Amino acid sequence: MPVQIEKDTMPPVNEGEMHVAVAIAADASSSLSGRPIQELNQGLVEFGIALQNDPLAMGRAEITIISFNSTVQTEMSFRPAENYEAPVLTATGLTSFNGGIEAALDALEARKEVYKNKGIKYYRPWLFVLTDGAPTDSEKEEHVKSRLRSAIENKKVTYIPMGIGEGANIKKLQEYYPEDAEAKPVLKATATNFKEAFQWLSASIGVAMKSDPRTTSAIQTPPLPSSLTLGI
Repeated sequence: MPVQIEKDTMPPVNEGEMHVAVAIAADASSSLSGRPIQELNQGLVEFGIALQNDPLAMGRAEITIISFNSTVQTEMSFRPAENYEAPVLTATGLTSFNGGIEAALDALEARKEVYKNKGIKYYRPWLFVLTDGAPTDSEKEEHVKSRLRSAIENKKVTYIPMGIGEGANIKKLQEYYPEDAEAKPVLKATATNFKEAFQWLSASIGVAMKSDPRTTSAIQTPPLPSSLTLGI
């Protein structure tokens, strides 16, 4: 079955350079109501600013943003970093975490097809997932786990989960890694440091694009800021 491409998807720029596709799957369920969703929205703004301050990212990184609550919504279809526009998310409903991951994987596959059709070389795509709670769409869980684990094992995606707040289910986020993975890192953040989290993500993308994909197998990232911690 062919992967559907969103109507407002923008074409790649600088087709002679290596590209990287980045999907952000963001929790917008009711548990983020109030200050958390406001901070998350500001973090998405800061992410765009950080990207646009990196000349390499401007010409090579392409972003899509997908939100999930009771439904899954593409807030911004794939577009070059120079055309990034932060959406404004509204916190409501349940936590369709599995649906969000599946939609993000679909979007990444569609973007890779665009690259292949245009003869554009690309780095391994990134999937950045933010959530503060456990999935409520459990009927999809085993299928989505299997699909994401396979993508990670076959080096088709770099999975970077983030648990938001003290009550975040870190163990659940780790379950989406391959069972035999040596490490299952999960970023841990509070709703007040999304800015630092998204700035770190942008910096990580920039570092990854400076690496040689032919000789680098492990993800290269800058040090975590002191406001973020890592759960293994």
